[in-house]
Parts: sequence; C-alpha cells; structure tokens
Amino acid sequence: MIFIPINYQLIFLFLIMANKQKIKIVIVDKINLDSLNLFSKNKFEVVCDFGISNEDVLKKYSGYDVLVIRSIRTIDKKFISKCNFKIIATCSRGFDNIDAASAKRKKIRVLNCEKGNAVSAAEHTMGLILCAMKNITFSNELTRSGKFNFYDYNRNELFGKKIGIIGYGNVGSYVGKLCRAFGMKIFANDTDKKVRDKYPQVNFKNLKFILENCDIVTLHIPLDEKNFHFINKEKLKLIGRNTVLINTSRGAVIDEKELVRKLNKSMLRYICLDVFENEPSLNRETLKIKNATLTNHIAGKTEESSAKMVKELFEKIIKSYK
Repeated sequence: MIFIPINYQLIFLFLIMANKQKIKIVIVDKINLDSLNLFSKNKFEVVCDFGISNEDVLKKYSGYDVLVIRSIRTIDKKFISKCNFKIIATCSRGFDNIDAASAKRKKIRVLNCEKGNAVSAAEHTMGLILCAMKNITFSNELTRSGKFNFYDYNRNELFGKKIGIIGYGNVGSYVGKLCRAFGMKIFANDTDKKVRDKYPQVNFKNLKFILENCDIVTLHIPLDEKNFHFINKEKLKLIGRNTVLINTSRGAVIDEKELVRKLNKSMLRYICLDVFENEPSLNRETLKIKNATLTNHIAGKTEESSAKMVKELFEKIIKSYK
C-alpha cells in the first residue's frame, strides 16, 4: 500500500471531483427555459445554441450526451449515423420528425412530451368545432364586408350532436371531457386495450360506426407507419356529407388530396385542419377550400403548454440518469 501525505490526498480527491464527467446537454431549438433550474449544476452541463444547423450540431457537440430539439427540426438516418448522443429529446408530442427506427438500432433513446400540450390541443380542437358548427369564420367575413343582415347559412348547437373521437389518449380524452360539458353524445375509437379499460364509462365503437354515424369526427392519433393516410379514400367514402372532420394530430394521417376531392364534390359539410401533409408549403388546392377553417399548427402551442412540455421533457432526461 502506497502512503500519500494528507495534503496530497486532499489534492488527489479534488482532482477526481473536478474531472468527474458531467452529463452534457445541448438545446438547439428555442424553447421555454423556465425549468432549466431542474438540472443540478454538479451533474449536468447545459448549453443553448438556438437555430444551429444539424451539420454544425455534429461538428460542435459530438461529445455531448443529450440533444434537445423541437418538431421543427428533422433528425434523419444520416444524422443519427454520425452522432454520438445517448438521448434525443423532442419538445413535442409527436416524434415523427426523428428516424426512431435508426435511433433504436444505434441504441439512442428518443424522448417526447406525452401530456404537456394535451389541454391546449384539446381546447383548440373545441375552438375548431365551434367555428365549424357556428360558422364563426364566415360570419366574421360577412360582418367585415358589410353584409350584417345576411343569415342564410348553417349554424347549429353542439348539444345532442354525436362526436366520434379517434384516439382517446391524453388529448382525445380531454376533448371528450369538454364535449360532455356541451351535452354532446360521445363515441370513441382506440386500438389500445389499456386506454379502453381506463375509461369504462366511454362508449367505444368500431371505426366504421364512427365514420358513418357521427356529426363530428376528430382525429387524435400519432403519425407512424400504420397511421400514414389512416383516413384514406375508402374511409372517406364512409363519412357522410353533413359531417365535420377535424384534424389536430399530424397532417399525413389523412390523405389530403383525397380529402380535397371529397370537399370539392360537396361531400363533407366542413373541415378544420391545424396540420397538413406538407408544412409549411401547403397544397394550393387545400388553401382554396371555402368550407374550411385552417390554422398553422398551433393547437398544442400556447404559453402554458410550452412551459409544461419543457418541464415534462427535462424531468424525463433527469430520470434517465438516476
């Protein structure tokens, strides 16, 4: 055993503590930083480099452990093959902006926010439902154009109307809660047995029933391989011409071209889209549709949700290193 004088022992311990490797995190898209204090200064080192390109991320932060992004950034197979991150965390509910299969093969964990924007997305959905059923957007145009006494257009109550909620997770179930307050008849569809067991009071129906029988159909499903063009030409045929169709999940869960064709034939009452297949360069034919309310992918984006989502994501990162 080698004896080290007490003063050298203290120096030796100090050097060990000083060289103890911290968990390095880089945040490359602008997010709410109110929860940054969750990261212990002794354990984590956090750098913000907003707006940096993917190429520069690889050059500057090759030795970092965690990459934090938003859904506006695409992380493809090529990026993943070159990076050394242990975790890629996206401050969004969906993670279709990340090649998750490639990440899994390289043993990179992909983290997302499952609950943070649920209330905001559900409230926006209700706003779109009201716009459609009360024809609020059209009424606004009439008022501004001096046609104040024109009332010859559809307006209906929500009370007693049948709504079909496809996907009864965090967002869909909250939409159901809000619709119940309006006195609506709620039908739901979800492939997850755990979700169906969680809400025994909800009337779960098969997809065909919902598409054929509901006054309003709203989508709250993730975009993955099986849900790409989930609402396709064949399913659109099942939807009645007096139905309102709403999508605040991901654009590509609906075959948008087929949807436009159906609308142009007056085979749907109204559509409300917050998401589109090609963002931000939208299909021109979609933009021409009159019986529609279109919003710019803001359903889950509010001041409150931005703070809640970041907190949820940071807590997940911290938990990964416990």
